[in-house]
Formats: sequence, structure tokens, C-alpha cells
Amino acid sequence: MSSERMRLFALQTVFALNGLGLAVWFPRIPDVKAALGLDVLALAFSLFGLPAGTMLGFLVVGRVSRRLGLKRTCLWGGSIFLLSFIGPALASSALALGLTLFLCGLSIATIEVAMNAKASQTERVLKRRIMTRCHAFWSFGTVTGALIGGAFAQWEVSFLAQQLLLQPVFAALNVVAALRLMPDEPVQDAPAGRFVLPSRALLILCLVPIGALLTEGAMMEWSALLLREHVGASPFATAATFAVFALSMALTRLAGDRLAEAFGPQRVITRSALLMGIAMLGFGLSPGLWLSVPMAALAGLGCGNIYPLTMSVVGQLPGARTERNVATLALIAFTAFLVGPPAIGIMAQLLGLPMALAALAPLGLVPLLLMAPAKPPRTTSG
Repeated sequence: MSSERMRLFALQTVFALNGLGLAVWFPRIPDVKAALGLDVLALAFSLFGLPAGTMLGFLVVGRVSRRLGLKRTCLWGGSIFLLSFIGPALASSALALGLTLFLCGLSIATIEVAMNAKASQTERVLKRRIMTRCHAFWSFGTVTGALIGGAFAQWEVSFLAQQLLLQPVFAALNVVAALRLMPDEPVQDAPAGRFVLPSRALLILCLVPIGALLTEGAMMEWSALLLREHVGASPFATAATFAVFALSMALTRLAGDRLAEAFGPQRVITRSALLMGIAMLGFGLSPGLWLSVPMAALAGLGCGNIYPLTMSVVGQLPGARTERNVATLALIAFTAFLVGPPAIGIMAQLLGLPMALAALAPLGLVPLLLMAPAKPPRTTSG
């Protein structure tokens, strides 16, 4: 394997391990809810800890990456994130669960910005698109993690035993992969402490993936509960359904870079969002797995390329350092994960979880409304 291919594979492995370590948690959410005796609203506000920590982390990750460099930030940020996910398995109350998820969120912010900025940097060095392929590996990681977590749940292995067994292994693999990343580019930045107001084009682009991230978060955090309590599926069947969603995302991301080259990122994003909205309506109101599984697959097809293609466009905008644009996008777009758990929890308490998830369908119109007037520039390969 050539040096270039090895470094690209190392970056894709960092993405995959990030998704893997996160996804083993999703099939265990109903088990944690039952073990702690939580109702849907208490669970929603516990889950709120993860995005709250992530949003706070986005405010400081720029300083961390400037001090350590992107390569070392991927190494330390990714490994600390993976190990931090042992914490939720130790929680003994809703408050403790929320606090441990908050700490996980702080570390997620670091690796989220660092690995995406590294991917954008690598695109410039290689002079070709790789962003959606990197995110495809993240999705392959979530497929694997969901199936592993579902298998542990089906075998009635405790969540704590699962995390103590898996997360140190994932963290060690992240160290090995991060050490093989492409060296950081020499950069010149604005003076320390200088505030630069984001451009109008950047702010509009930052709103484009909010619906996709809300949908993705809903599938991560609520699909298992919906399928177990409202559809009557087994623990492994719920994990497998989420795995179908994640696999569908992964496969469409493998094609995302080529689709963007052929049709332009704007057209790919808007058409994908419409498909995502239709699929979430069907998934939320599905009476059985016979409809839930294909709707999960269609939701993944629609959701998959919206965030990475927006990230790629933002990473190429002129006038600011890449990780600053990436961090701005992540900070604004990830408000979806911040408002998602309590919003869906409140709607679920009032209307039922099926209607709460179906209510996400109109979000498919958001990129169409935003990108038509914005007309972001089409980036091309070098």
C-alpha cells in the first residue's frame, strides 16, 4: 500500500472508530432506561447531556487543535472520547446519566472538528474529494457498533461489562490509526484572541444540515425505543434496523463524492433532504418491521450526504482557516442534537413517540429553502 493510500486509510479508520464507539450505546438505551426506571421525558433530558457537552466543547476545540495540531488532536481527542463512554454505564440515576453523557460530549466535540478538518486538509493535499467517503467509514463503524451492541443486549450482557470490554480496545486502535495520519499543513492564522464574524454564506450553509442531524440523532437515540415499545421488536432486531439505516448512509456516502462531481453538491443535498423527510414520515408511523426496515433504509439514503457535503463546501470557503469554518458549521448545525432530545421527548410525552418522529418529515424542505437563494459555489476537484 502506498504512503498516500495508507494515510487515507488511517483517516478513514479514525472516522470508523468514532462511529463504532458511539453506536454500541444506541441499542442499550432501552436497557439503561429500564434499569434506572426512567420515563420518556426523564430519558430525554438525560440524553440532552451529550449534545450540551458537545456544544460547549465546540467553543474551545479551536484552541486545542491550534495547540496540539490536527493529527495529535485526532489521537488524543478520539481516544479520550472512546474511553469516556464507559461513564454512562456507571450511572445510577437520571442526573448521573446526564452528567456522564455531558463529559462524553465534551470529548466528541474535539474529535468531530479535528477529523473533519483533517479530511478537508487531506482533500486539498490530494486534490480530490474524500469527505463523503470518510463519513461512509463513520457510518460503517456505526453499523458494526449497533450490531455489536444489539448482540450484547440480546445475550443479556450488562452494559458496563460491554463498555469495559470494548472501549479500551477501540481507543488503542484509534492511537494506532492516528499515528499514521498525514502530517499537518503549516498554516498562518489570525492573531490569538481575534474574533472573526462568520460570513453570510457560511452562516446559511451552517443551517443546511440541521434537519439531517436531527433525523440522524432521532434514529440513534429513539429508534430502538420506538421499535421495542411500539412495534414489539426484539433487542437485536431493533439494532439491526438501525444498522440498516447506518449501512444505507454508508453506501450512499461512498457514492457521494462522485454524485457531487456529476450533479453539484447543492442538487445532491436538496434531493437527498426530500427523500429523508418522506422516509421519516413512514418510519415514525410504521405499524411493523415490514415497513420500518425499508423506511430506515430510505432515511439513510436521504440523510447520508447532507452533512459531509456541506462540510466539504464549508471547508473550501475562502477567508478563514479550515478548522475555524468546520468548527463554526459544527457549532451551529449541532444545535440539532442540542434541541432534539428534549423536543422529541416533550412531543413523545404529548403525542406519542411515533408522531414525534413523524413530525420530523417537514425538515426535508429546509435545504431546498436555504440553498435555492444561497447558491453556494460548486467545488471541483483539482
